[in-house]
Amino acid sequence: MISICILTWNRPQFLEMCVDDLLKKMFYVDDFEIVIKNNGSAEQTKKVLEKYRQNFNIRIIESKKHKGLNAYKELFNKAKGDYIIDVDDDVLEFPLHFDKAMVEYMKEYTDYGFLALNVLQNEYTNGAKPSDSSYVEDARGGNVVQKGPAGGWCACFRKRDYRKIQIFFNVASLSFKNGEDAMLASLFRKVLKLKSGIIKSQVCFHATGAYYAKKYGHLEREIEKYSSNQLDSLAEHYKSFLDN
Repeated sequence: MISICILTWNRPQFLEMCVDDLLKKMFYVDDFEIVIKNNGSAEQTKKVLEKYRQNFNIRIIESKKHKGLNAYKELFNKAKGDYIIDVDDDVLEFPLHFDKAMVEYMKEYTDYGFLALNVLQNEYTNGAKPSDSSYVEDARGGNVVQKGPAGGWCACFRKRDYRKIQIFFNVASLSFKNGEDAMLASLFRKVLKLKSGIIKSQVCFHATGAYYAKKYGHLEREIEKYSSNQLDSLAEHYKSFLDN
């Protein structure tokens, strides 16, 4: 029923925390798969992935070459489930039975094509979620979706909808300025007239920002990512944490 897709690149501590918490919080204990694409990572990530190779619910796709966000094309195309959940490897905690909730919301909100979990916001991160002024609440039968931007930190879409926009997604050029989440939401909206939004009551911990990158040993990886993508102001911001 469900395919959880994770693209990972040189964030081994995040990846292990992410997958371990996923396995603890899943409702569908049999009818799911976790598909992890290793996007040309170094040895530490490979060692973490070895931990999961004996789990029959987990499939690992290895890539020797780092393909950037375009690696999502192969990842989503490999998914077998009726519902695909796109998960960033820096989501470290999930709400209990989040997978069941996401499927139920997709069934209730049939005019939406892309629904993400809400995010914990604290003094160190906003979870990459825009301000509440970007959203309009859409309440139905006790459920509430915030209609508006839905980031790919943990977002669900239907496989049948994806098949209808797959050809456009596969030829799109993805980058950190034009990510897989924004591209999917845009295609669902433009091609299928489907909305996007946030499931208000379902909150995950998306550990974005320099504080958590430093805490878990991924600061230099983030600097490399932003520098190589000409996002110089972000790279400089992360560099300022090197000596803090």
